[in-house]
Amino acid sequence: MERAADAIYRRALQLASAYRERNVTSILALLEEAATFDHPDACFELANWRHFGIGAERDDEAAVRLWERASAQGHMEARMNLAIACERGIGTARDTQRAFSLYVACAESGDVSALYEAGRCRYYGIGTEVDRDGAEEHFLRARQSGHAEATCDAAESDGPRRIPRPAFAGPFRAITTRG
Repeated sequence: MERAADAIYRRALQLASAYRERNVTSILALLEEAATFDHPDACFELANWRHFGIGAERDDEAAVRLWERASAQGHMEARMNLAIACERGIGTARDTQRAFSLYVACAESGDVSALYEAGRCRYYGIGTEVDRDGAEEHFLRARQSGHAEATCDAAESDGPRRIPRPAFAGPFRAITTRG
C-alpha cells in the first residue's frame, strides 16, 4: 500500500512540477487518492489545497484534519500549519496552549521558524506563561540558525517585532521543495 501511495503522490508531483491550470483537477484527484493511504506528504499538500481553496471550495476543517494526519506521522510542516491553525482558531477551536506545545515540538525537531514562534509565544504569554528569559533563549537559537526576523529583532533590541501569528505554508510548498 505504501508503495502504491508513493507512486500516486509522485505522479501528482510530476503534474505539479509542470503546473498548468488544466492539471489542477488531476493533481487534486491524485493527492486525494494518495491521502486515502495516509501518505504524509499527500495529506500535507492536500490540506494546503483545502486551506487555500485550490481546485475546490476552501475548507479549513478538512485542512486541519489532513494536517493532523500528516503531523501524526511526523510531518513537521504539517505540524507547523496545525500549530498556526490552533493559535488562530482556523478550522478548529482556538487552542493557544496546544499551539505553543506544537511549536515547541517542531522547534525541538530543528524547525527554525518554530524556534522563533515558540519564543514569540513565551515573550507575549501566548498559550504559556510570559517567560522573557525562555523567549530570549529561543530567539538566540533562531538567530544562530539564520532566522531573518529573529536577526532583525536583535538589531532593534526591543523584543519580537510582531505579535501577529505566522502565515501558513502555501500551496505547492511540499511539491516545489522536493527534488
